[in-house]
Amino acid sequence: MDNLLLVIIFLPLLTAIGIKIISNLVNELLLNYLTINSALLSFATACGMFGLLLADKFKPIHLELFTWIPSPEILFEFTLDGLSGIMMLLVTGLSVIIQIFSTSYMSKDSNYSKYFIYFNVFVFSMLLLVMSGNFLVMFFGWELVGLSSYLLISFWSKKQSAAKAGNKAFILNRIGDFGFLVGLMLTLNTFGTFNYEEVFSEVLNGNRESLSIIVICFIIGAFGKSAQFPLFSWLPDAMEGPTPASALIHAATMVTAGVFMLVRISPILQFSETGKLIIITAGLLTALIAAFSAINQDDIKKVLAYSTISQLGFMFIAIGSGAYVAAIFHLVTHAFFKALLFLGAGAVIHEMHHEQNIHKMGNLKTKMPITAAMMGIGTLAISGIPPLAGFWSKDEILASTFANGGFYYGYWALSLLAAFMTAFYMGRHWLLIFHKETGNDISQVHEAPKAMVRPLIVLGIFSLFIGFINTPFFHGLEKVLEETLHYVEITHLPEGITLIILALVSIGAGFTGLLLAYLIYIVDILSYFKIKIPLKEEIKELSSNTLYLNKFGEIIFVKGMKSFSRKTAVVVDGLLIDGLVNKISSLFYNSSQKFSRSQNGFVRSYVVYFGFFMLLLIGLFIATPWLLN
Repeated sequence: MDNLLLVIIFLPLLTAIGIKIISNLVNELLLNYLTINSALLSFATACGMFGLLLADKFKPIHLELFTWIPSPEILFEFTLDGLSGIMMLLVTGLSVIIQIFSTSYMSKDSNYSKYFIYFNVFVFSMLLLVMSGNFLVMFFGWELVGLSSYLLISFWSKKQSAAKAGNKAFILNRIGDFGFLVGLMLTLNTFGTFNYEEVFSEVLNGNRESLSIIVICFIIGAFGKSAQFPLFSWLPDAMEGPTPASALIHAATMVTAGVFMLVRISPILQFSETGKLIIITAGLLTALIAAFSAINQDDIKKVLAYSTISQLGFMFIAIGSGAYVAAIFHLVTHAFFKALLFLGAGAVIHEMHHEQNIHKMGNLKTKMPITAAMMGIGTLAISGIPPLAGFWSKDEILASTFANGGFYYGYWALSLLAAFMTAFYMGRHWLLIFHKETGNDISQVHEAPKAMVRPLIVLGIFSLFIGFINTPFFHGLEKVLEETLHYVEITHLPEGITLIILALVSIGAGFTGLLLAYLIYIVDILSYFKIKIPLKEEIKELSSNTLYLNKFGEIIFVKGMKSFSRKTAVVVDGLLIDGLVNKISSLFYNSSQKFSRSQNGFVRSYVVYFGFFMLLLIGLFIATPWLLN
């Protein structure tokens, strides 16, 4: 039965290869049949394996494929436990839903088959990452995810903006990957193995040499992949890719890889106070900056991109607080409501003939009622309105942070502010698209095709109910992860009246954010009461330009590095290296030119030279004994 893991992991890769072989021989319908049925088979097998895990109380299943390096022994191996099982179901399940949506969204595209090749390679890469049995196999999946996401982001590479976005994502992820790679080398040097269980056992038994450095290196890798400050600027630009690919990459898979990895190494991470402080601080900064940036975005997808960055920040806050179950819980709920929001945005873009400016939309609920309702569910879920999914997971993060006490109260208060801002900008997003009367011509807009609407309905249902897998009354997800986190100290929720008060405050923040969005953008309360916001335009510029962080990065790292490279090329390469080589060569050339004059071809000249050097030699023999005495 363990070999079924290979079916789950490698079936998407075989599908990609099969599509490549037959792409010129079949039409879209047959290609859809192949890729969707393959995804369904992978998901069904994943469900079966998860059932076996459940029956055995989530004891890990190991599969050793072959020995990669004999000494030290490094295996190509896979592990299926509660953590990888959750990710396995998410990746395979959402890939089915998103591929069904893609068949309609990408129809008639000139690179239709290529899209599904890249899509399936991405799914394979992500499964390789999450089901890896050691750090080295994880790294292979980690890098393949980066490659396949680059291919999807720059899918329409004839557009200069898409090509630049792909390059930016690839380069910024390489910065994080360098940290991951250094962490790998330090792990092997310190523990002599890449195997998870052996490394964790060594740490738990007291071998904590270079532990904080190793943890920080892995954290840098997580920051790149999960778009945390300061490595988050690639994610909004990645919206240049096809919208279904955005749903896959930015909802449940690639961007959550960093969160998954940090929870995987939690037996190490729990002993690094420095590492946890870095994580929670970066997570809070990311959540706040991204939420502030989303408030004034006009692109329907960029609002969701900044929202994703902010929600990932909440997951990092949970990890930094020691609430590892809460981090994975929010990862799961976020996967569904964010995939719903992205696919809903894709349906709107499709029907608006690829218009993405939300100010050119408005009142679309009359033309696209199902899409409006489903995106409304997603908006309420991410805003933390009960009993939808986002309420349970986000509330658990906030309450767990509060439960740590001390300076964590400050982190809780600022996280609550980020939650309020989330509700505000997501309320604005939905209202401007579906509710506000703008006078724009939407007469040609219709409800999206069934192949798009049905996935939205499925995701909408999950966004309503998936949160019940881990409530204060039923700790289902905690039981799934119990074996994985057996030796990890986990922050639990406060009890009694404290939890109720925290929940009410969290709900109040969500409702207040949505109400404020309604009052400002629909009622126009600012104009009605003639309220003037100080420095309104300056604040708007700061928000829409992400505090000018991208521009600073462009000036310092892009233009600055180009200028430095040019000066280095001129001074070091041109003057120093080339100059030295040219000087030496010219010295030999000039001296050879002078000596060559003695070679004139006249015998009498050679006799004179011979006689001169003979006399010099005789003089040397005569003078040598005298000099020695």
